[in-house]
Amino acid sequence: MRYDYEQIDYQVDLPINIFTHTLERFPYHWHEDIEILFVLKGALEVRVNRDSYMVEEGEMFLVNSNELHFINTRTAFGKTQVLALQIQSEYLKKHRINIENKRFYLNSSEVGTVNLRIVNEMKYILAKMMDLILNRQNLYDLKIEKHLLDLVVILLEHFEVPKRENEHHDIDNDQRLLEILKYMNNHCTDTDFGLQDIAKEFSLNPQYLSRYFKAKVGISFKKKLDSMRLNKSLMTLQTTDEKITDIVFKYGFPDSKAYYRVFKELMGMTPSEYREQYLIEVEQNVPKDYLSINSRESLKSLFKYLERKQPSNEEIIVDKQYDMNLAGDTEPIRQSFKKLTTFGYAPHALRKEFYDQLKLVQKEIGFEFIRFHGIFSDDLLVYNEQVDGSYFFNFNHIDSLLDILLANKIKPFIEIGFMPKDLASTSDTIFRWNAHVSPPKDINRWIELLEAFIRHLINRYGLEEVRSWYFEFWNEPEVKYFWSGTREEFIALFAMSYRCIKKIDSELKIGGFGNIDFLSNMSWLEDFSKYLVKENVELDFYSFHVYNLTKEIKETRNPINDFGNVYLTGDIIKKLKESGNTSFGDEHNFTYRIDTIKNIMKGYPQLSKELWITEWNASVNSRDLVHDTCYMASFIVKNVIENYWKVEGMGYWTITDIFEEFNFEQPLFHGGFGLMTFNGIKKASYNAYYFLSKLGTELVLKEDDVFVTKKGEDYQILIYNYNHPNKLYSSFDFSQLSMTNRYSIFENKSKKSYQLNINGIQGEYTMKKQYVNRQQGSSFDAWVDIGAPSNIDKDTILFLKGKAEPGVKFQEISVQSGYSLQTVLLPHEIQLIELKKRY
Repeated sequence: MRYDYEQIDYQVDLPINIFTHTLERFPYHWHEDIEILFVLKGALEVRVNRDSYMVEEGEMFLVNSNELHFINTRTAFGKTQVLALQIQSEYLKKHRINIENKRFYLNSSEVGTVNLRIVNEMKYILAKMMDLILNRQNLYDLKIEKHLLDLVVILLEHFEVPKRENEHHDIDNDQRLLEILKYMNNHCTDTDFGLQDIAKEFSLNPQYLSRYFKAKVGISFKKKLDSMRLNKSLMTLQTTDEKITDIVFKYGFPDSKAYYRVFKELMGMTPSEYREQYLIEVEQNVPKDYLSINSRESLKSLFKYLERKQPSNEEIIVDKQYDMNLAGDTEPIRQSFKKLTTFGYAPHALRKEFYDQLKLVQKEIGFEFIRFHGIFSDDLLVYNEQVDGSYFFNFNHIDSLLDILLANKIKPFIEIGFMPKDLASTSDTIFRWNAHVSPPKDINRWIELLEAFIRHLINRYGLEEVRSWYFEFWNEPEVKYFWSGTREEFIALFAMSYRCIKKIDSELKIGGFGNIDFLSNMSWLEDFSKYLVKENVELDFYSFHVYNLTKEIKETRNPINDFGNVYLTGDIIKKLKESGNTSFGDEHNFTYRIDTIKNIMKGYPQLSKELWITEWNASVNSRDLVHDTCYMASFIVKNVIENYWKVEGMGYWTITDIFEEFNFEQPLFHGGFGLMTFNGIKKASYNAYYFLSKLGTELVLKEDDVFVTKKGEDYQILIYNYNHPNKLYSSFDFSQLSMTNRYSIFENKSKKSYQLNINGIQGEYTMKKQYVNRQQGSSFDAWVDIGAPSNIDKDTILFLKGKAEPGVKFQEISVQSGYSLQTVLLPHEIQLIELKKRY
């Protein structure tokens, strides 16, 4: 029988190898180190010596040191996906564990209910180790060793069995053969390596060595050497696009003919056929030594085992202390976060469920303006052409829409665009509702429509009212999917539109253009600025969009312009990932983006009279599952507090999941942008805005994670515990996310305790503490807790709406010579503490 020795190469800083891979068949082999196999998908047959074991999906099997074993897939359809953990025996010896004198039996399918908890803990440890390696978290190597020792202790306490007498096979007893095989493994890729080199190294006669080797191993030295070289070449063949001729010489074969002959003999196919069948795409932005063999599907199967809650004794309390003099100097707060909100599509405002949600938002938060796409959309029947070529305008539906907004005490921030279908010069569209993005086929008709629209607004709502509104021209015109014409055509269209509106009334506020913040080619703004200087025109405001994206390499163009039909399919994340240089930014990136835009705009005084962020969010993906989580509450609070004073308004995208830009399924918690679900259940993000709306008008104190304001004799303290997503998620790998588990991607899961030493006030106060965390104020977490039902009835909706409300606690306090306030925040938690004076 043929036996193969497998040399395991370990990273310098780690005593383990851990990886997932798809498996077909692996012949009898052995290695000095313990190996744990964890079947993630499919089924596996493991033969140890003459015994055979079936390992089903979700089960584990341990192979002992120097134990002959054979592995074969038993999956009927598809491929078997396996996680393998190999533990370095030398590392265990350093901890006085001589693995050669130990024997374990772990076949989790045979474990009784008593040890089921132990097995689940082992699965968690394996998933956690992979998580640490892929994300390279702080002190990841020490944390891996900690988990490894926990795993070894479990094996020693629960799965060690007596070592059988006379169980050693011939290979165990032949130390010289073991050394020869190791030497071969280390030198087999040398082109001139052969039998003579081994004979010289071990002081043996070549003829004797040849006979001895075949007798012990079962095949000739030449065939074994070819097999070793072939096995080493397979990973390169699977994970790179290197030419096969280069691979031939890289792994010691004399020529391509020899490589093809050995490949056909051992693998039953040609190298090209093997590459085509087993090609693995190497992931971007993640250490290649692991993700080159870790498939996204395998990782997703593995990371579901991270769902179990970590023991509370692993959580570290981080203490922070602040001294606050509430009688000190204050400064006024620009409440830009209450200036603007947004929704996706103008006709949605005519739906009852939208009206109900807007009414609630305005009652509890109270935004000043609201922005949306599609004021001239065909669903509103604004521009209409007759069969004979005549045309007419109809503003009835726009009137209904604006009446609804104004009835809820919110003013329109009108985005002028896109082009009505009958007025468009091409059939180019974007979004499911077919927003036409071309220049007009007749510029005079466009101007006529615009003039009629503005005059209608003034006549219906009054000049002073309309002067208080904002008119934003177009949306992201630098992206070709939002403007199919040339840059010159856009500037010309804006110029005529600007003159048209200003001619009606010079005090109407006109600006634009909703440029997206990862625009890297600033020539667009250069050209526009030159036009404004030439025409002596000054925009009333400039608007831009901010999403937490960053690029590693500076481009001379906007990468979105090369994204194919991304804006038609909505698959923007896939395209960003394929670009290879774009990822989600770190926890400081959002602020950095805003500061960068502000600094750029200093060079364009004609554009920077007022700055507005008319869209912002954590992700550009309308199906990013973190949007529903408690994380978004701390994300919003953090980025508002860091940036509120830099712009006139910050329009979070969007207030509701009533949003239909793309043709996607829409389950209850699908990762939509909204502060509320489509049926009106508040998310944790909603509560962030609710807390912000309760802040006072004067700033008392601003620290990294504490914000103190004042209104009259009352004080408001806003605190947050922000945790940033890990590197795997940031590289657009969502394998750690599922419909019910969305928190494994966060690096730091620590509580934080605060001591706030309050001075400068005296008297009797009511202290009201409201809080939002995974237990209270997060409807997504409540939905998961009740079993994540796909269909919910009215009673369940009412229950979830109740759980979506912040938690609240009251305390009556007396402040004489100061007061020490202590509070603890869970990961992602936000708290609003209000001190209300009692008279």
